[in-house]
Amino acid sequence: MATNPIHGGASAADQQELSDGSEQDFRERLPNVYSVMVPQLRTVCSTSTVRRRFHVLEWLPKYRANYILSDIIAGVTVTLTAIPQSIAYGILANLQPQDGIYSNLVGCFMYFLFGSVKDVTVAPTSIMAIMIQGVVAELGPGAALLTLIAGCVTFLFGLLNLGFLVRFISMPVITGFTTAACLTIGSAQLRALFGISSKGKSSDFIDAWENVIQHIGETRLWDALLGFSSIAFLVILRLTKDCGQGRWKTFFMYLSLLRNAMVVVIGAVLAYAFSLSGTQPFILTGHVEAGLPPFHVPPLSVTNNGTYYGFSDMISVMGTSIITIPLVSTLEIISIGKAFSKDKIVDATQEMIAQGMCNIAVAFFSPLPVAGSFTRTAINNSSGVKTSLGCAVTTAMLLLALAVLTDAFYYIPKATLASVVIAAMIFMVDYRGMAEIWRVKKLDMIPFLGTVIAGVFLGLDYGILIGIALNCCFLLHLMSAPKIDLQLSLVDDIRVLVVRPAMDLTFSSAEYLRDRVVQAVVNDYENPVDLVVLDGSRVNFVDTTVVKNLASTENDLRSRHVGLALWRWRRSTAGGLVRLRDGFRALLVNAGDLDAVVQQWKASAEGYLKEATE
Repeated sequence: MATNPIHGGASAADQQELSDGSEQDFRERLPNVYSVMVPQLRTVCSTSTVRRRFHVLEWLPKYRANYILSDIIAGVTVTLTAIPQSIAYGILANLQPQDGIYSNLVGCFMYFLFGSVKDVTVAPTSIMAIMIQGVVAELGPGAALLTLIAGCVTFLFGLLNLGFLVRFISMPVITGFTTAACLTIGSAQLRALFGISSKGKSSDFIDAWENVIQHIGETRLWDALLGFSSIAFLVILRLTKDCGQGRWKTFFMYLSLLRNAMVVVIGAVLAYAFSLSGTQPFILTGHVEAGLPPFHVPPLSVTNNGTYYGFSDMISVMGTSIITIPLVSTLEIISIGKAFSKDKIVDATQEMIAQGMCNIAVAFFSPLPVAGSFTRTAINNSSGVKTSLGCAVTTAMLLLALAVLTDAFYYIPKATLASVVIAAMIFMVDYRGMAEIWRVKKLDMIPFLGTVIAGVFLGLDYGILIGIALNCCFLLHLMSAPKIDLQLSLVDDIRVLVVRPAMDLTFSSAEYLRDRVVQAVVNDYENPVDLVVLDGSRVNFVDTTVVKNLASTENDLRSRHVGLALWRWRRSTAGGLVRLRDGFRALLVNAGDLDAVVQQWKASAEGYLKEATE
């Protein structure tokens, strides 16, 4: 009896090809629940699992003294970028400036405890800010409940080992989502860039542009000059980061890394200088509350702008964000972790647990959820960070800033913060990714454009859901219409049609297989087919629907005086056929070549066609 190589840990019995079905045991072998569950429970409750999940216990005992300087430098460098961006994203989310810093502070500390990728920095991001701003506009501080629920959902994903779900988000969908987010976020900053006071209906793409066009006459010259010159400054520094050689290359690299902090300091100094002369041409950030972030339990009901929202009302306002925020934040942190892990395997489950714990903790201090920040992770990596202690250093520096630098935050112009966000969006768009999609597979432009259009006009949460749905439609189409090779051969004056499915067979492809076989027998050939050989060498799975349709196919062929042979089927797949109809045993053959298949079929099915004629 010939056997195929064993794949995927299946038993040898399941992988065997069948030569004589009459002596085979086709009973379904179910797994022993006790033997599967007990080792799993022992693993979950083991000390090693606790150390792996509470990840600081995994790496801290191995910490080396020569790592300290690198981690401190990286933490301080990240803080210089984190402060202006956190303030900007707090304002973008319709929150107070300090809320962005609170989220950054708490998120960094929790990732220090649970994160598994040393380079990753968790912080407020533009995407998180834009996804929560609508909820903040309706619920105010009650939006913290959304952050708590999103954290719990992400944490639950991690506990259930659902990291594989990220595989259903394709590269075109990711590229489309990023593009839509950049267009939406950049458009939301136009009002601050031009110094327009009107907030408009919302920060959505259409409303943002409508607001700017309607109030373009209210543009403040000084704000616009400062904003556009800051964008130019940031873009130039970004483009020159690889200039020079040797020490000059290092100089330009760090100059580029510190560009956000530099432009904010320059803007604040200008605003402070004008204030000394008794004038203020810029719209300023204003008061930033000093001190430790206050502890607040996320409310289950809230009254905002005179409207009362009960728990069910709050959930209704949150809508799809309850799922899309965990999905997007998980996607961000895992993709960033893979980008900076230098080919090391990223534990998706641990990153989901870490992300969930970050947002659960953040919810008690700020409504603004956190996610992996690509910009700050890149700074962390290029600064030579050795361990996640860099996140702890960033936490300490943010606490210090809240204690002594809040007066300086008052003078940061909003146009400067808008320029920081817009400049980041310019380089966040994956232009190369778009070109690769067009060059490699133009069909992938459908989910890409679907994600972009839906994200821009309907909202980012709907954008990613629609993009995933479009991709799933392609996937379902492939599953429902798998590739099936048909080859007609003449063996000993018998016309043999060999049918080779190229993949596993599921309920969605059952009717398709039956239609292809029957149509080929009835319509595709001038002379009648005598024998159909169904090659199962590539089929490792069949379900009830497929088995029922194969039985119907056998009946269709029998009524047309056409034989059927099941060639090279494994016990696990052939078992379903035999358990449905014991007569399939006689049709199972495992000869080495097609000639032998025909001879074996002749010997084992002499009465097959005779029975059909009676």
